[in-house]
Amino acid sequence: MTNRSLLKYHSYFGLIAGLFLIVLGLTGAILAFNEDLDDITFKAYRTEDASATILHLDKAIHTVQQQFPEWETRVVHFQPGESILFNLRLPDARRFIFVHPETGNIIANIDANTTVSKWILKLHYSFHAGPYGRVLVLIMGVLFFLSLITGLILYRKVLVKTLLFKVKIKRSHRRNFYSALHRYVGVWALLLNLVLVITGTVLAYKVSKSGLQTPKIPDPPQLSISVEGALKQLAASHPDFNASYLRLPKTPGATLTVNGTFNNDPFYYSKYFNKISIDANTGTITAVTKVAETPLLNRLDSMVSPLHFGQYGGLGIKLLYCFVGLSGPFLSVSGFIIWNARRKKTKK
Repeated sequence: MTNRSLLKYHSYFGLIAGLFLIVLGLTGAILAFNEDLDDITFKAYRTEDASATILHLDKAIHTVQQQFPEWETRVVHFQPGESILFNLRLPDARRFIFVHPETGNIIANIDANTTVSKWILKLHYSFHAGPYGRVLVLIMGVLFFLSLITGLILYRKVLVKTLLFKVKIKRSHRRNFYSALHRYVGVWALLLNLVLVITGTVLAYKVSKSGLQTPKIPDPPQLSISVEGALKQLAASHPDFNASYLRLPKTPGATLTVNGTFNNDPFYYSKYFNKISIDANTGTITAVTKVAETPLLNRLDSMVSPLHFGQYGGLGIKLLYCFVGLSGPFLSVSGFIIWNARRKKTKK
């Protein structure tokens, strides 16, 4: 394929996906700081004056299950002396429930879909357009991937020169100026953009698939065991495991699932792929799944979310993801300017 044909396809892919990539890039850049946004939103509910050693988890679970008996219940934060955070789910609704770690009383009941980070996240993965929006995000992800690949092939001979800043930026000519900037941003952000678009496309496929399926109505049973006691037994039998997420049984007969990390896990493994199942009637451990010991495909799957959202690093990684997220909108705008200038020149 000639460079002329490559340039044509590269332009088409970018132009079709351009407007959507602006939305995906801007929301992605903001979502690099989603945990910080949640900290600001929930600051008034997260810190309590209770003793640093107090955590009445069983009391909190009992309170929430009594008041929300039909909701699927997950515990996403349970640290001594801090508010216990529940994530309640129905097919068409999500709620955040904050519970006092000592009294077990509900501090706040918040519609999760109204929080800033969740609203932006929903815009990012569905454009707030339901199942069809999810499919559209998937299509745009594929187009962006094709745009990156054609751009990589198209500029393969000047990759090294661009990385070494040996490509001149001519300010005297508008098209050449934007073309040079487009090339610099595209090349320098290429590797991470490929990571983001591949992982994002995988996530978009999963989200699209789940959105097109009929959701199952939860039928959660009331827990009869002590979750605190079960976690103590778990800590004694698996001292290298750090529990950080609880999934209460969604249906009768289901197990209590504990997610978290093992001490030797690489930073890029998702904590949700380590699963320890606990019998909801006896409190005994029935199964232990370590992502590091699972087949390669499952291990790769566990890397998708951490790599896409930059969940493995501190401020430096967040800033890097933010800047690369902004590169997509810049490439879309600069690519349109270059294409428009070329089109006008051809007409003349």
